[in-house]
Amino acid sequence: MGEETGILAFKLMVNRNLHIFERLFWLFTFIGSIYGALEISTLQLSRFLKSPTVISVDRNYRDWVGYMPAITLCYYDHIDSYKANEFILENWNVSIVDEDYFYYMDFLYAVVNASASNYVDLAKFAEDKRFDDVDLYDLIQAIDRPFEQIINTYEGNFEVPVMSVMTERGSCYVINSSMGEVLAGNAKFGQISFDDLKKPLQCHFGKQQCFIKIDLLESTGMIDVHSPFEISSSDSSNIALHKSDEIVASYKVLETVASTNLRSLNVDQRKCVFHDEETSELKIYSKSVCLAKCRATMAVEMCNCVPFFYTFLDGPSCNPAGFECLLDFKWPVWALHICKCPNTCIEMEYTIHTLKKSSWGGSTLDETKTDVVTSSFRWDLIPPKVRMRRDVVFSFEDLLVSFGGTMALFLGISFISIISFVYSLVRHLSADFLSLSKCIYRSCRKLSRRLENRRRMQTMLERNLLEVRPTKRLSPVDSVKKRRELLLKLRYKDSDGALDVENIDDDGEEMINDGNPSSLYEFLN
Repeated sequence: MGEETGILAFKLMVNRNLHIFERLFWLFTFIGSIYGALEISTLQLSRFLKSPTVISVDRNYRDWVGYMPAITLCYYDHIDSYKANEFILENWNVSIVDEDYFYYMDFLYAVVNASASNYVDLAKFAEDKRFDDVDLYDLIQAIDRPFEQIINTYEGNFEVPVMSVMTERGSCYVINSSMGEVLAGNAKFGQISFDDLKKPLQCHFGKQQCFIKIDLLESTGMIDVHSPFEISSSDSSNIALHKSDEIVASYKVLETVASTNLRSLNVDQRKCVFHDEETSELKIYSKSVCLAKCRATMAVEMCNCVPFFYTFLDGPSCNPAGFECLLDFKWPVWALHICKCPNTCIEMEYTIHTLKKSSWGGSTLDETKTDVVTSSFRWDLIPPKVRMRRDVVFSFEDLLVSFGGTMALFLGISFISIISFVYSLVRHLSADFLSLSKCIYRSCRKLSRRLENRRRMQTMLERNLLEVRPTKRLSPVDSVKKRRELLLKLRYKDSDGALDVENIDDDGEEMINDGNPSSLYEFLN
């Protein structure tokens, strides 16, 4: 077998022509080589499983195409007074002339102005049982005032997606965002995939000066600028947009792209998730959505209800008593430090570069014509010249090559040598096992036959012992003659005249088959 393996040390180790010390030397050398090969292979395997990727710098910016930032616009005054009066009258039969009218109106303002970071006013109504069965999300949708925006872009034919959604800041509008349908609850239980989302406005950095401008009529609010594939969170920074303000902001972007072969690795290896990968109940992944889902899950575990900010999750909605429970647990302050989610493989981080704010002067405008009192916000994107790229630096093919190099360095073998060694080992072990099995089978069969013959002879003897009459006691000479005749009759002698003991069982079986109890009795005596 040593010649068949192709391993020099193994051949010398099993060579009987060498001195014992030489064979021991090659044995220790062979064991040390195996240990070294295993150690190096383990390190390479650990590298492949834990850190096979690299983030490099890409500077070929002339052909880059990116996305314009998205904004989340949360208006200050959400309530439509007429709708609020109708809602109070319909649900509690209270009109504006009743004493409790302003109490119910305070409740509506507390609901509309509640956010994940500030819901103290809403928790004050926890003791009032009249609000226990009120769906707060439906309440907001019923009394919310619709807003109109005028949007202009550098690409005149592109329709910028605008959607009213529920965020951790309350009821807001997302503009130029693909995640609006997720926040609106349309992606619940995987009803929508990433490919079905509306695409945000793109920008060819090398050829265009990209911008989006939004004009607000008779309204003010807070603006949060973020990636079009993320959502606004309660802890992000905002820009206040007041009446008659005109703000022009320029943003820089640090984009991280991913190579196509990065998908061949699992999430633990690449330490990031693509937007179109399915996680949990959603077919769309976003780090901000993942964190929001984590905070909502903790709210369910603590108080058995889901705050109305998270419409993309199922579960009983929190009433004012539920928000009081969350307030006792100081949700979500400590949840911000516990919830951890992997980054997305494709990221866009926008940072403000310049911000210019000017005011038209409210005193020069006619306050009676509210439709002309307009505030505007314009955001530009400075073309980047550097971006990051995630790529695979140590693939599965590289792992196989490293294994082959390690085996060749320490053991001097190749893949064919390993196959030959395994084949030889299996062939020899199979042959030895087959021979041993045959030997055991023959021995067991022979033993079984002997035991069966003895059992049958004993049974026949006991059955016919009473029928056998004892013969006259012979003299020693006659006894010897009688035994000799009996042996000759039973053919116990072989051709050389020696006693053939191997045929005793077979001849005993013949005597049993003959059924002569006297002969059997003489044979046993």
